[in-house]
Amino acid sequence: MISGIIFSQTQKDTTTLKEVNLKTSLEIEKAFQTESNISFLKQEELLQSNQTTIAPILNKIPGVYMQQGGVNTTKINIRGIGARAQFETNRLKLYYNNIPLSTANGTSILHDIDLTTISEVKVIKGPQATQFGAGLGGVIQLKSVLRDKNYAESELLFGSFDLLKQNYSLNFSEGNKKVNLTYNNLSSGGFRDNSNYQRESYFLNSEWDLSESSKLQLVGQVVQLKGFIPSSLSRTDLEENPTRAAFTWGEARGYESYTRGIFGINYSNQLTSTIQQNTAVFTNIRDAYEPRPFDILDEKNIGIGLRHTTEIDLQLFGLTSRLNIGGEFLRDDFEVSTLENQYRDNNGQGALEGDVLSDLSQTRQYIEGFATLNILFSRKFDLKLGLATNKTTYEIEDVFSNPENSQTGEYDYDQVWLPNAVGTYSLDENQKVSASISKGFSVPTVEQSLTEEGVFNTELEPEKGWNYEIGYKAKWFDDKLLTELSAYYMDVENLLVARRVAEDRFVGINAGSTSHPGIEFSFKSNLNYNSWLKMQPYVNGSFNFYEFDEFVDQGESFSGNDLTGVPSQQFSFGLDAQIGDRFYFYFQTNAVSEIPVNDANSVFADSYAFSNLKAEYRFPLYKSISARVNVGVNNAFNEKYASSIVTNAVGFGGSEPRYFYPGEPRNYFGSFALNYTF
Repeated sequence: MISGIIFSQTQKDTTTLKEVNLKTSLEIEKAFQTESNISFLKQEELLQSNQTTIAPILNKIPGVYMQQGGVNTTKINIRGIGARAQFETNRLKLYYNNIPLSTANGTSILHDIDLTTISEVKVIKGPQATQFGAGLGGVIQLKSVLRDKNYAESELLFGSFDLLKQNYSLNFSEGNKKVNLTYNNLSSGGFRDNSNYQRESYFLNSEWDLSESSKLQLVGQVVQLKGFIPSSLSRTDLEENPTRAAFTWGEARGYESYTRGIFGINYSNQLTSTIQQNTAVFTNIRDAYEPRPFDILDEKNIGIGLRHTTEIDLQLFGLTSRLNIGGEFLRDDFEVSTLENQYRDNNGQGALEGDVLSDLSQTRQYIEGFATLNILFSRKFDLKLGLATNKTTYEIEDVFSNPENSQTGEYDYDQVWLPNAVGTYSLDENQKVSASISKGFSVPTVEQSLTEEGVFNTELEPEKGWNYEIGYKAKWFDDKLLTELSAYYMDVENLLVARRVAEDRFVGINAGSTSHPGIEFSFKSNLNYNSWLKMQPYVNGSFNFYEFDEFVDQGESFSGNDLTGVPSQQFSFGLDAQIGDRFYFYFQTNAVSEIPVNDANSVFADSYAFSNLKAEYRFPLYKSISARVNVGVNNAFNEKYASSIVTNAVGFGGSEPRYFYPGEPRNYFGSFALNYTF
């Protein structure tokens, strides 16, 4: 057995509507072979909810906490990195196949990627992902849907709060080419005032085998979205009137809308039996408009990039090894302007543009290189060494300010070097231990860099941190049970935090350092009773002890306090079951401890636990036509809880601070799908 190193090509997904989709012992073996900080989710897991959110499924992974204030208001933190973000996900990198979805400043949008277009989610926790630039939070890698059969599929999903979703998919496979076309239309009235949501997405994924040794892949997606924003509430409203919108957001009828496009081509080539290379070129565009009570934000972004990797199998001093070298370049051109919002003078019709408040453009780009070397010293011990480097620069053109206070100029961050070392030792064929040390970093986003005057704070420094980790994995009972346990410690310098300067307005500042020690565990099993019943129970959890080491803000010390915005305990347990060949049942409970919502640790979001259930029946209709019917309920016991928080909220004009986004009450959903194979 070779432990720790898996030298393989990407496997093709041949799943169809009629096939069994539950975990098998083969997948337990796959999870056992991966490193201790890597987790996978299959599409069948992603679709166990109502398809509007990945949050409850992603939160099954120990160390990952995704908060969702609305369909279009999400943020993800991994091991506490990103918890201080206000309304977006940053400090981690997001990829679709080999194409980056994150901007050059680290902002990632996951909620507008339709779950039906994802066949697998891979999460790498912490800065061990050297081949992706060693981001401080980690990497989320999405794998597209592309199958080896010809079929057309349609689905209609409906649910509480006027939820309606239509899915249409066409998959064509013949000879050396495969093409998948998908269209999704999602609308929801939301359970709160001012929370209507509408999204259309068009997706193309195709693959051509140019020869026995080369392949070309094309991915394209266009998303058109408009989501109204009810914003956060005070504790009183959370408990007594969670359906209301924040007063100013309701009066202004605040919303965000954007058109977003992602396009990429990936060319892979097996040069020799020991050398393989992949080259991707890609572009992304985003045109966004967001009327807010305090102003109107108009953003445009165009990005282009290139990514290349070369993998070489070799004998190094007589030892079986693999060398992976490569690089990534990304350039984003941002245009950011703000205008007065004179909604009070618009007879209740919402946004009305006034004078221009700021008008800036920024070109941000990075170049990073990386190399990893996997060495198999023996059948029991292997070592992976890695090194990444990053140089980020940006240029500002200020077309609004006077020449004496204009920020026009060129700026950069210091080049960083990010080493990584992971050792894995197999105690026997069914148990192994690992240890690692790695360094990561994250740069400030454009939003964090804007001051309250709408200009860029060029003095902000990137966050940097070292991560130390040990892990244990074991499989038992003929690969029917997988046990995972990890302990880690990360220290972060130049912590980026948000300081509230007005209602719903924040600026980013560097404020000291934090420590991130934690323990994660996972138990997953595959139990079969004869041929008619298959069950996969699981229990996952994490304990963390994150705190501020040194943090002084405006003369007040918060050193020693718990890190804001992160639960100290998080658990997920559930059961996936299959009865016969047609009936499926899924049950999941997520439990979260209380969360400090301000740096003084004087206010907390209450602990909570909610459960989701879904039942599905699959059956043939006529020859090559099959169907699927499912019903489900989210938050089955109608738990009242805060699904997302805004850290360090401050009350203005005698009002309570608005820390909390209320989670959805009990809600129901169901769908009917048809699949025609030709």
